[in-house]
Amino acid sequence: MLQELRIGNLALVEETSLTLGPGLTMLTGETGAGKSLIAGSLGLLAGGKPAADLIRTGEELGYVEGLFDLGEDPSTLAALRELGIRVADDRLLVLRRELRREGRSRVLINGLVSSLALLEEVGPLVLSIQSQDQQRVLARPHFAGDFLDGLIEAGSLLDAVARARGGFRALEEELAARRGEADLAREQLEMWEYQARELREAGLDPDEEGELTERIHFGRNARKLLDAAAGAGRLLADSEPSVSQLLGEALGLVQGVAGQSQKLARVLELLRDAEAAVGEAGSELEHYLDAVEIDPRRLDELEERKALYEDLQRKYRRDVPGLIVLLESLEARLARQKSADSDLEELAARFESGRQALADSAKSLRDLRRRKARAVAARAVEILRPLALPHLELEFEIAPDRDPGGPVVISGHRCRVTDRGADVVKLLVRTNPGEGFGEVHRIASGGERSRIYLGLSVLEGGRGVPPLRLFDEIDAGLGLEGAMPVARLLESLARAGQVVCITHLPTVAARGARHLTVTKEVKDGRTTLRIRQVEGEERLMEIARLLGGKEGGEGSSRLAYARELLAAGLENRGEG
Repeated sequence: MLQELRIGNLALVEETSLTLGPGLTMLTGETGAGKSLIAGSLGLLAGGKPAADLIRTGEELGYVEGLFDLGEDPSTLAALRELGIRVADDRLLVLRRELRREGRSRVLINGLVSSLALLEEVGPLVLSIQSQDQQRVLARPHFAGDFLDGLIEAGSLLDAVARARGGFRALEEELAARRGEADLAREQLEMWEYQARELREAGLDPDEEGELTERIHFGRNARKLLDAAAGAGRLLADSEPSVSQLLGEALGLVQGVAGQSQKLARVLELLRDAEAAVGEAGSELEHYLDAVEIDPRRLDELEERKALYEDLQRKYRRDVPGLIVLLESLEARLARQKSADSDLEELAARFESGRQALADSAKSLRDLRRRKARAVAARAVEILRPLALPHLELEFEIAPDRDPGGPVVISGHRCRVTDRGADVVKLLVRTNPGEGFGEVHRIASGGERSRIYLGLSVLEGGRGVPPLRLFDEIDAGLGLEGAMPVARLLESLARAGQVVCITHLPTVAARGARHLTVTKEVKDGRTTLRIRQVEGEERLMEIARLLGGKEGGEGSSRLAYARELLAAGLENRGEG
């Protein structure tokens, strides 16, 4: 609840502090005294837009600060934690809004500078305002759906939707990531397959390259030797003239005269030795040529094979063992890709199952809403018609939250899904016979909206509403007796929390557990507002003032009637 409200330099307020307690607090004052400043100040704590001339004349800075005791409210504490607001063990929350005549306003939450956007989320957790200027609650997009769900006990189905949505979104993210990986892999797949095929067909062996080098070296040398031996053989025996022929001719010439000269005899012996050596050499060459065989085509094949090794090493920039490791890596990638494709198909199937589960859970929630909505509307009408709304009709419109890009199709409509389901729930009312239905925050007057919100809050039993609720203008247009049902509902609602009501009717004001008055005072030539609690005779006089010239009871005076109203209020609260 709101423990203390401090206001400084706003409108006619120089500085004031307002202390509230639990239950129902009434706020009264003469017309123009500034009662609505309280609603406006609380509106600022909920993120409301300030009026242009709100800062007190002559001042540069105005502020409003609220000290809220959160108690042991688990839902509010959990919501604050989700927003990143740390609450100390004392369970106190301090909201402060500072306005500057020139420059931007400043927001502080528990003493830390925060954003207006965050305040707009935090404020409604601890207070709601129904006034002419602060019609926030009924206009919230999810008010009607949350209200209906709270009354039809849709919690388990909402949990099911949230679980299904969480599971679906996790699968959606995983599938998108895996498909992205698969797309990237597919771009590489052709290259991987080509490289693996090239290396596989090469039949690489870490020992083969060395063997090829040796065999090619031998093959190349053998060709040179054979060429030399064949050439030598031709010179010795086959050429014209050959060495053998020339030696024979030389031998014939010397042999005829060798007997005449001892030296020529010696030359003859040398020529005969040479002839024998040439013959032997020719014979050896023939044997050598016959013994050594070489296939030029085989050598070409060996050289081509060696060139393949060299090309692959140059292309992939690694040695033969490295090429073999690369082949193994490529084959592993291809195997993983094949497995990944299979896993992706399985994941896609799970994703579709998750989509169906989400659609089923959202449809179950929609079916429950449509099945129960009419009964809830009828109960609401019973409570609301006595609140000066005799012709009120109310219904819930439950329509698919259509979205062409939504994840599910329900009853032929593609829808978006949130943790609240796949529906747009609207609260429609008709206040005058013959008129059409419309959203309550659009067609009802300010007072009607406040009374409708009051009745709905009572029907809701205090569940799902902020700890502090403020009603301004709730009795607008009502008479003394006509406001009695409103007063009774305010009392009922205050039993579940803290309620502040700004009123001008004594029959309503007398029902409060406490009573605050707003008055204007002139001090040092400046008009200021004074807010104080009245009790006893002071409160009696204020109720009498509100009665004006009216009299009631059994011919009693205003004062006597005021006393009766206060006594009735005490009795209703069990204090009499």
